Amino acid sequence: MINELTGKIALRNARRLWKDYFNYFLTLCMITAFMFSFHSLLFSKDIYKMIHYGNTGELSTAGTMLLTFMAISTAVILFIVAWLMNYMTRFILEKRSREFAIYLLSGMKKKQIAALYWKENFYLGICAFFIGLLLGSALQQILFFIFYKSIGKHYEFTKQDLQTILIVVFVTGILYWTCFFAALFRNKKTFSRIEIISLINMDKQNEMVNEKRISTWKWFFFLSVGNILFLYFLIFAGKITKLTAIMEMVGLTFTFYFFYLGLSAFLMKYIKNKGNLLYKRESLFLMRQFSSKIRNTCFVLGTLSLLFMFALVGSSLALMLSDYQNRQLDVEYPFDIIIIRDDIGYNFSKEEALISESVAIKDTLKYFVYQNGTSDMGDFLYQNLRLFSDRDSNPAMAEGKRAVAYYDHDVYMGITDYNHLRRMLGLTPVILPDDQFLIHISNRVYQEIRDKRIELENSLHTGLDFAGFKTEGFAQNGHNGTDYLLVVPDAELTEMKKYFSLMAVMAQGNVPESLSESLYESAGKIRGYDELADYIKIGSEELFLMPASIQVRSREVLELRFLMSTLSFPLFYIGLVFLCVSLTVLSVQQLSDSNKHRFRYQILNRLGMRKNKIRIVMAKQLFFYYLCPVILSVIISAAFILYIGRQFVAYTGIGTNWGFYFGISLLGFLGIYILYFGVTCIQFVGSVE
Repeated sequence: MINELTGKIALRNARRLWKDYFNYFLTLCMITAFMFSFHSLLFSKDIYKMIHYGNTGELSTAGTMLLTFMAISTAVILFIVAWLMNYMTRFILEKRSREFAIYLLSGMKKKQIAALYWKENFYLGICAFFIGLLLGSALQQILFFIFYKSIGKHYEFTKQDLQTILIVVFVTGILYWTCFFAALFRNKKTFSRIEIISLINMDKQNEMVNEKRISTWKWFFFLSVGNILFLYFLIFAGKITKLTAIMEMVGLTFTFYFFYLGLSAFLMKYIKNKGNLLYKRESLFLMRQFSSKIRNTCFVLGTLSLLFMFALVGSSLALMLSDYQNRQLDVEYPFDIIIIRDDIGYNFSKEEALISESVAIKDTLKYFVYQNGTSDMGDFLYQNLRLFSDRDSNPAMAEGKRAVAYYDHDVYMGITDYNHLRRMLGLTPVILPDDQFLIHISNRVYQEIRDKRIELENSLHTGLDFAGFKTEGFAQNGHNGTDYLLVVPDAELTEMKKYFSLMAVMAQGNVPESLSESLYESAGKIRGYDELADYIKIGSEELFLMPASIQVRSREVLELRFLMSTLSFPLFYIGLVFLCVSLTVLSVQQLSDSNKHRFRYQILNRLGMRKNKIRIVMAKQLFFYYLCPVILSVIISAAFILYIGRQFVAYTGIGTNWGFYFGISLLGFLGIYILYFGVTCIQFVGSVE
């Protein structure tokens, strides 16, 4: 009889929880949907084929990265979801503490009340889980479409097989319910130890403000602002070092968790000193409410600002990676097929026949690169590139980087072969006088050394005049040199030695990706295990480089697009979850106090304030509280994106407009923010009225 009664009460209370904490319920649904859709990527059979090398069953580099980053993102999401569920169950317990105290005084046992509370939350959680699965099945198709689009493939909307769906549901359920039950059992244990008097006073434990420390705490506000200004100074002045970075990490931790305490103390001091703004309209009422609320929730606001920052930085970085993908891959892989061999007598007849069977060849060239025993250009780059900046402090490590980056000797090419390759790429041939040479160099390296042209000319001993630079994409990641190629008149090659044999191919139409595996098989190699061949160097490229003796552009671009998508998608995934979690906590913090605010707004009404005016004051109160963590996170995340944007240019040579991508992320952020704010505002006004 008692179990039946508690069951009915639990159902009634669960419906009440759904109404009072709708944003929390909505977030649980969205988190379940995100989990389901993103885990579907991991267990998709089509994607499984993409991330393995042919029929070997071995994971590709992109596959390893996908599993690694999805595992990391899942761990991060698991942690933050566990925090949200624990925070919310604890928060709901505190807000209903008096109700539970009345149950105890009425004769109910703690075990019965704990079971009632457990059932209420379980009903709420299970409804959110199944609704989230339905939303996730729809979101899954959208996610797959975007993912396939990002890697340049067409996606057809299809149903996954039952086995895959069950696996995804099982994994999602394990993660979701592990967090949910852990939070419930922890709070159930806490409840079992609380006395009646503690329950009665639980919802008041944060309402006391120690005004004796206001004078001290207000300096936290100025210290936090000073630290933010110091961060911008370090970035603009280029003073970011390991030491200053560590100092700033410590300083930002202080800023996030003490800024709001200082701001509250600053406002309270301003109120105490009767500042001029207090006497303008409803300023005194709003300022007093605002300062008191942020004082009681300063730790929560600091955590939310931190989550907001991660969401903005993550999404902005994901957009930068997408920009790199769209603009740089054709530069890195300009030829449809290019092959290099260290055997200068090799004629590529087997590869040419195999290629002819798969595609129609538009143009092809078999050629050599040369060396004359010098390494002047490599020496110059070693002395001037950022990659080797540790050559003085750690000479052995710097020399190791150089040995991997550059060939032992400078790489030369004759003007005839050079112009033939340019015509294959649709580039205008160059005219090179017999007494001149030019340097074809990657744009990223050119950006680092362009101001040192005179030093470069003095460092090279070619006996020729320097004709300038060319920076178009030219397969300079191990084939036509690494980072650079010295182009000379054909007559100069007579006194040089042949270094490597190469073949470049441009095809008519699309080149099948499977051709890459076929070429490797014909060479007696396995794709994915040839990248570190001793005779293949990689240059100073540090992002997304996959050097190989055989490169088929369609396959390399697919794999690199896949790799970058495995980086950007988890960043968006984490950002979305962080954002929803943060806005949920903000929402319930305000809605939970609606009963207290009802009395305060009734007083305003009795003092003559109209109903519409009171609603405006309510909206302002919510807006300032919502805006507070947003402003801090935007200011700090903008600094991080500014720094990352500058580093992105240094590493890739692409002039990324970091402000543009930060703006896009911020607009998306504000869209979700407005949605949550609107729902909260409607609920808050309805509850108060």
